[in-house]
Amino acid sequence: MSHERLYPSELHHALRIYHSAIPLLTIIVSDFTSPPSTQGTGKLDFTPFYQLYEVWRWVEGLLWRAVILSSRLCEVHENEASDATESLWKWFGHYVKCSAGWPAKFRTAHRSAVISIYLRAFVLRHRVLSESPVSIPKPPAWVHEARALCADYRMILSSSTNFPRAGEHNVKVEEFVDFCVAVWEAAGGMGEHAGWIIDVRLQSTSLSPVTSLGSDSLVGDSIYIQFSSGV
Repeated sequence: MSHERLYPSELHHALRIYHSAIPLLTIIVSDFTSPPSTQGTGKLDFTPFYQLYEVWRWVEGLLWRAVILSSRLCEVHENEASDATESLWKWFGHYVKCSAGWPAKFRTAHRSAVISIYLRAFVLRHRVLSESPVSIPKPPAWVHEARALCADYRMILSSSTNFPRAGEHNVKVEEFVDFCVAVWEAAGGMGEHAGWIIDVRLQSTSLSPVTSLGSDSLVGDSIYIQFSSGV
């Protein structure tokens, strides 16, 4: 991962180096990834995760940097089934598989960044197809993936943010609600599917005042997000 710092002008090469670790990621997912079990108290048991904590730290760091570079170098409208080394959507697939057994409080800043990139990418990729007000009987297939990301994002925010003091805002939660609205709009924005958005807004009131949870979608012209944190 030091390649990015040593050779900042060779980001394509750094991404290819990250790509060379995919066979190892595949083995880790196959042998060690499993959803957490439920204890007798009803709490989730993350013991298998913590037994391999250092391995998951390495995996998360690799995925985080690979996604960040992909968001800068790759085309969001590329074929999701592409086998290209520099594929934003290929890294998305690896992230979903590897993070299946991670607790919500694990690497919250990095994971919030990754999920934000992918939610923005989903919206940018699919919103053009949903501009005409055609009735959609059920949400497109990609929406289920986006909603799963939103659910993960909310758990991460619940474990990493607090209800703001009087006069303050929980900006991350407000952006989260905007992302959810943007996903709904990109999927057609049909009234019969608005129940999910209503639920999101109601659930988010435990993390931010109702008056600060707007309804305008947050859709940028680029999926690249500038982060102040380093490698």
